[in-house]
Amino acid sequence: MAICADMAAAEATLGTVHFKKVARRPTRGAARRATHIRALDQEQAERLRLLPLASSAMGVAAVVGNRLVDGATPTLVASSAQSRADVAAVLVAAVLGLTGLQWLSLKPKAPTVVDLDGVSVDYMGDDTKNTPAEREIRAMWDAVRAATRTDMMVVFWRGQCIAHLGYKRRNFTDRAQIGSLCRDSQERNVPRSLANLALFPGRFEFLAYLPSNTQSVHVQPLHPDGVVVLGTATQRSFTILDQAWIGTWCDKLCVALEDGAGTPSPE
Repeated sequence: MAICADMAAAEATLGTVHFKKVARRPTRGAARRATHIRALDQEQAERLRLLPLASSAMGVAAVVGNRLVDGATPTLVASSAQSRADVAAVLVAAVLGLTGLQWLSLKPKAPTVVDLDGVSVDYMGDDTKNTPAEREIRAMWDAVRAATRTDMMVVFWRGQCIAHLGYKRRNFTDRAQIGSLCRDSQERNVPRSLANLALFPGRFEFLAYLPSNTQSVHVQPLHPDGVVVLGTATQRSFTILDQAWIGTWCDKLCVALEDGAGTPSPE
């Protein structure tokens, strides 16, 4: 019996240490790494745009160099295989050059980031504090904030706001209320992405508790009992890959809420 008690105490101690490590993990380094990766992606994209133009120049130079080395006559003769090959090579180089010029002219516009007109908030519902659900919510918040452009996250569970992190509307003192669009997403189990919030009539249910100049919102259901609202200061900031990744996190969060909401975490 004494051995079993010692083993149980050891497992409890190890579990507490593991929980503290997860809860206190640094996130600034992850944010810097994500910014560095985006910069590298942009630099590689610029190099790829120059590739057709460089290939075109190399092709023309190779044709001219081949003519000079072989000592062939500069005139084109239709009966000469060399002349026909040179014409084909020049045409391919011209197509590559035009493609390169088109790629250079179609540079994507950098997204505009606004300064959110809101105040910082770190709200956690009383029934969620000191529970495994709080640990999962904060882990998801750290992850999406570091890997995407998310600036705020609101979690609704069984009709109530149990977490509001990031930013909120100025002079907003109440808890956020779930709106009709969020309820519809929750019931249908279909995520909704409002890429440019200003163009959607349903924006007012989000602007009731989010900053007034929030640019885009993504709604991810926690079917069938809840929904997660993510907001950003950038238009069209959630890619298809981001949405799929957020959906995976929400599936994990839903399990934690069903199993651990209201159950205190081990101290």
